[in-house]
Amino acid sequence: MSASVDWDAVFAATPRRSYVPAVVWRSDDARIDRDVDPEAWAEVVAADIPLVTQVDDGMPGGSLIPTSSASQPSLVRLMLEQLDVDPDHEILEIGTGTGWSTALLATALTAGRVTSVEVDPLVAIQAQESLRAADSRPTLIVGDGLRGYQEGAPYDRLIAAMAVRNVPYAWVEQVRPGGVILTPWGTAFHNSGLLRLVVAGDGTASGRFVGNVNFMWARSQRPRFEARRFVGDVIADPNAGRIRHTTTDPRPLQEEHADFAIGLRLPDVEQRTFFGSGARAGEFTTWYVDGESWAAVDYVPDARVFEVNEGGPRDLWREIEAAYQAWRARGEPPREQHGVTVTGDGQWTWHAGPRGRVDRAASAR
Repeated sequence: MSASVDWDAVFAATPRRSYVPAVVWRSDDARIDRDVDPEAWAEVVAADIPLVTQVDDGMPGGSLIPTSSASQPSLVRLMLEQLDVDPDHEILEIGTGTGWSTALLATALTAGRVTSVEVDPLVAIQAQESLRAADSRPTLIVGDGLRGYQEGAPYDRLIAAMAVRNVPYAWVEQVRPGGVILTPWGTAFHNSGLLRLVVAGDGTASGRFVGNVNFMWARSQRPRFEARRFVGDVIADPNAGRIRHTTTDPRPLQEEHADFAIGLRLPDVEQRTFFGSGARAGEFTTWYVDGESWAAVDYVPDARVFEVNEGGPRDLWREIEAAYQAWRARGEPPREQHGVTVTGDGQWTWHAGPRGRVDRAASAR
């Protein structure tokens, strides 16, 4: 893809370090300040790793929850290649972030235009300063990118730099027929899809997943319990649950493609896994919640039967087992054999083509 753009030359002319702020966090939460340790800063910026550039939406005294980042360079390259850009395209970017991917697109275009929308004013200001310092002049807008930017429409390409659970129909309306929408996509259960949609002349868009990505959520589409404790907060009294046992080993359900497929049927359920330590290092417990119902499954090495604790009106573990078995019955298809269709009435997911609709569990919201 993108045969008309020399991405090697574009990346060489647009170094990442020009757009990364002075303070960043690695994936292990280590804070690196360029003014304190310039060598460490230069090392992580040059590495093929993502870097957190903002925590807690920029508010002090938070829990160091990542809310903006400089994406992994190889992933940025993958996404730009999947976007299939021509130099004369009109491109809408959702999520300016540091401004680096904005600059890469602006460098790639010789006769087209880049418009980028950023929801966070402080992030937008920093990106604008970096872009101006590099003499790059895309159109920058502060606003809700889920609404797109109608004033610049129609676009040939739309690329999002944050994950969505629901593709906004405004994006489809603002992209020309035959145009491409590329966005990270996920469910509350599992967030790993890079979705490539093609807009049709009938006002719909449809396409497959083309890669494995994990981006921060669009702020208005974050899972409900992302920043909350499950035990003692979402689940007020885990000791009041029902206890039973299952012969289903929980490990295969957590493998990448199975986990993704289960999430298509249970998109409203969130999960977290906690691992044991010391003598219990091989054990883990996975918790599942929807706000009213919950389940916790304990894995113990070499066990053939596993304890399940549950509470609330739904039997979440049985629903998860059923979703897993439905995926296996289809031949265990990988994520990339699934896709999404978006219409003015909403969206649906499918397997092996839009007619192979994947139905949500009856009790899923």
